[in-house]
This record gives sequence, structure tokens and C-alpha cells, in this order.
Amino acid sequence: MCVVLLLYVVVGSFLVPLGPGLSGIDTINFTTDSVYTFTLHCYHSHFKSPEVGKVQVWFKNGNDYYCPKSLAVVDDNTIQAQFSVAKGQKLNQPTFDLVLNDHIDGTFALRDAVALVQNSDNAPAGDSTTTYTAKQCPVEVQNNKAAFLAFPYREILYESIRNTFFHVPMWFTMTALVLFSLYFSIKYLRKGNLEHDVYAHQAIVGALLFGACGLMTGSVWARYTWGQFWVNDPKLNGAAIGVSIYLAYLILRGAITDEIKRARIAATYNVFSIVIFMLFIFIMPRLTDSLHPGNGGNPAFSKYDLDNTLRMFFYPAVIGWVLLGFWIVSILIRLQLIKHKQEA
Repeated sequence: MCVVLLLYVVVGSFLVPLGPGLSGIDTINFTTDSVYTFTLHCYHSHFKSPEVGKVQVWFKNGNDYYCPKSLAVVDDNTIQAQFSVAKGQKLNQPTFDLVLNDHIDGTFALRDAVALVQNSDNAPAGDSTTTYTAKQCPVEVQNNKAAFLAFPYREILYESIRNTFFHVPMWFTMTALVLFSLYFSIKYLRKGNLEHDVYAHQAIVGALLFGACGLMTGSVWARYTWGQFWVNDPKLNGAAIGVSIYLAYLILRGAITDEIKRARIAATYNVFSIVIFMLFIFIMPRLTDSLHPGNGGNPAFSKYDLDNTLRMFFYPAVIGWVLLGFWIVSILIRLQLIKHKQEA
């Protein structure tokens, strides 16, 4: 089952394309009473396709949508739009979002793409001979979603959003395994059955395997999104502490030779470890500023980024990796029990 799920996830994560998005814009500042030509650079869009129909561009200010003076499609991924704001025109904020829409790509946008600045000697030059007043325009293209299966285009993440199916489930799996270990540590403390200690011990070994994979995939992701393999982020630091806690569990076991004493101390340590693990992985990052989604006021994937296409692969990925984790642990447990029988 887990092999089928993970095969589905791996194949889908590489074959499903990234959806259309606005990657950049030339001329990001402008002044009043001059017409500016903005060149919009897009990604995976299809503006030149015969089936695309009408292409719309809006300069969004607050809840108001303004039309450009003119619009020219250069190629599939490039549009030039002329826009101006008359002096004295009332605006909700000094920045404009850029919103694009067509029948194939749906609606996509770039937040705070261009900014209105005060007239000065250093202001960018525009065509002041054709000044016009920006007017609100109706929505003529009703399609809001891309007409093809695609992962959402998200600023900063871009193509690396595919790592969602690998990095995040690693921590789900580690958390599931440490909880599994906790359950058998408590059972050992209640009943004194050494077989329960074997279950708890091997579950931690499996959990550390997935914790290491979570740290490695996270470091690679950090390099592509934040520019460094490791940044001073509460969740990254908390994850490292969480893995270190269970590394200390293995070191503690290795330092005790008496089997009964080792099992009892390890089980007690395991009960207290889960509290620290949950504190540094799930609680502390939510109380402080963090670059991770869902922490420190940074919105979670489930609200803004985890669309239906991502869910098609993310949920199977979580189930598949967790099942793989328990399968690995079950093998480790059987090997350890066989070893104990041979030594008996």
C-alpha cells in the first residue's frame, strides 16, 4: 500500500507542471501625471495560444480594479501594459497588485507589484503628453482557475513547492513514531515487559531516520528559498533540538549495561522527551516570528497555499510516508526480537 502511494506521489510530483504566475515586472515605481509602460514577465502562461481568448490585466488598489490604458501581448509569457494615475486621484494605498486573467491560465497575481512614489528629480520618466485618469473596469474573463492540472505558483517557493510532498511528511512520520514509542514506554513502565521496551527503542530509531531526512530536505529547501542551508529560524532550531533529544535517548541507552535498568530509565526519559519535542516543534514556533507557514503570524499552507491539486498528492504522501515508517520499524522490531531469542 505505502509503495503504491509513494510511487503515485513521486511520479505526480515530477510530472504535474507548475501553474501560471507573474514572476517579475520591469518598472516597479511610477509617479502621477505620466503614462508608464510596464513589462510583465510571467511563467507557464499561454497568452499567444489561440484558445486563450481575451487577456485581462488589472492594477488592483485595495478593493478597486483599474484598467491599463493599453495592453500588448509580446509572447506566451510577456505582456506590456501602459498605466497612469492622475494627480489628485484618490487611492486606498500607494502600491498596486497586478492581476492577470485569461481563459486557459485562469487568474493569477503579484502582490504589491508596482508603487506610486512622490514626484522628484529621481523619479522614473514617463510619457507626460498622454496623461489619462485610471478608471475602474469590469471583469470580462470569468475563469479563475487554470484549465489544466497544475501545482499553484507561489512567490519564493516556485518549483520547490514540490518538496512539500517530501519534507513535511517526514515530520509527520517522525511525530507518529515518537508517539508510538511513547505508548510502549508507558506500557513497559506499567507491566515491565521487555518486549515493550524493544518496540519503544526501535520506534525511536525509525523516528530519527525520518527526522534526519526532514532536516536534510529542509536544508535543501531553505537553500533555494531563503538563500542558505540553515537560517536562524525558530522552527529549524526547534527541529534540530527535537532530533537531538532522541539522539540523547540512544546515547543514554548505550551507556547502561543492565537490561532492566536500561529499559526503565529509557522509558522514563521517553515520557519526558515527548513534552520537550512537542514544545520545540509545534508550540514555540507559533509564539515567535518564523519563516515557516503557520507560525508566528505566517499563514499556514492549509489556508492559502494548499489548493486542491496539492491535496491530491500531499495527503497520499503523508499516509504513504507514515506507513513506510511503521513498516521499517516493524522490520527493526522483528530483527531485534529474533536477536534476543538467539541470545536467550
